[in-house]
Amino acid sequence: KQWYQRRVREHYLIQINLRSSHCSPMVRFSEAVAPVVTYFREHPLPHQGSPMLYEPLSGLDKRRLPDVIESVQERSDVFCEELRGERRVNTVITKEQEHTADVMLGFVHMLVGGVDEAHDLVLPYSWPCDTKWGGPAVLDSPALPTATYIHALIHRMEGYHVGEQGMLGWQNARFWYKETPSNCVLFEGFRTVVEGVREGWKWKSEEEREAVCGKDTWTDTLGLFAEERKSPRMVKYCDAVHNAELEMVLEHCNAVINKV
Repeated sequence: KQWYQRRVREHYLIQINLRSSHCSPMVRFSEAVAPVVTYFREHPLPHQGSPMLYEPLSGLDKRRLPDVIESVQERSDVFCEELRGERRVNTVITKEQEHTADVMLGFVHMLVGGVDEAHDLVLPYSWPCDTKWGGPAVLDSPALPTATYIHALIHRMEGYHVGEQGMLGWQNARFWYKETPSNCVLFEGFRTVVEGVREGWKWKSEEEREAVCGKDTWTDTLGLFAEERKSPRMVKYCDAVHNAELEMVLEHCNAVINKV
């Protein structure tokens, strides 16, 4: 678990910092979010198999989630203390930071199994219509690429369960990946994640390595997640990719929000 987390943190942040002026490898998590991040790193998530309830936030029972998430309940909780309220000094919170904070609030819930909370919180930023789950849509948001990418991750975690409009989670995920703008920086991050996991994975043979490493496009990789889920060894590989990707998305969101 440690090697791919370390590679993602170091390699991904360096690469993205070269492409985006808002990303810095020196950011840290807020006091509320840090324990959740620690919990996630100690309890990696399976890449699929999370059934969804499709209820608005008001109808979701928080008791089904670990107690650590109680520290993160609103947008302000994801900001580091020097960016919050009266402690803010000569710092203006941008629309991108505010919107990404809402998205990260959902994502942090996803890290502890709250896929429905995540779905409800990213929905207004990724879908241009009001919904019964997410409420009013937030149009033309700078957080749209990140929200849409995370929306795809949510349904990928739903996996083989039937969800919206009778679709399997995998099918819904493909729709949201197509909806994600092609210039979304997280696609670049995912490629870095896959390279890191492939380098560190203990392949049984060169044939096995070639069979997996030949799948270079996002669509093919997503297909791998689906078609190989019955192989225990490939499930472990997919879980490694999945958790490294979650780490990457987490670091990206935090870098946007907690820039000073």
